[in-house]
Amino acid sequence: MAMQESHTINAPIDQVLEAFSSEDFARHVAQKAGVGFESLSVDGDRSSAFTVTTVRSVGADKVPSIAQKFVGNGVKLTQVDEFSAPQGDGSRTVETTIDVSGMPVSATAHQNLTSKGETTVVDVKGEVKANIPLVGKKISAAAEPYIGKALSLQSTTAEAWIKDHN
Repeated sequence: MAMQESHTINAPIDQVLEAFSSEDFARHVAQKAGVGFESLSVDGDRSSAFTVTTVRSVGADKVPSIAQKFVGNGVKLTQVDEFSAPQGDGSRTVETTIDVSGMPVSATAHQNLTSKGETTVVDVKGEVKANIPLVGKKISAAAEPYIGKALSLQSTTAEAWIKDHN
C-alpha cells in the first residue's frame, strides 16, 4: 500500500519553501498534529539544493494501536527533506525520509513542488516499511494513513500560515 496526496497552495513557491523550512511553521504543524516539536535544522541555502531535518516526538496514543506495544511512551520521528535545486520556473523535487527511533520502521516519499505562478502544487507519493517479523506488513498498512496525514497537514496548513506571516 502506498500513500498519494496532492494539494494546491495559494502562494508562490518561494513563500512555500520559506514555510517548509521555517522552525516556526514546523512548530505550528506539530501543534496542529498534536505531537511534540523537538528541533529543525536547515543545511544549505534555499536558493539551491538544501536539506531540512525535523525531529518530532509522538506519544503512544498517536501511534497505530497495532504498534503501541512496541513503543512504550512514544517515539521520535526524524524527517529529512532533501530539496533539489530549483528548475527554471522555481519548481523543486523533495526526497523525504522519516525514521522512527527505536523501531525498524521508516517512510519514504517523493514530493513535487510545482510552481504555477501565484500558486504551488504539492504532489506526494510515498510508502511506509516496517521490518518486524510477522506484523511488519500490518504495522506498515496501519502507519501509512498517519504518515500521509502528517505530510498532507504540512501542505494544507501552509496557505493560512503564509497569509498570516507575510
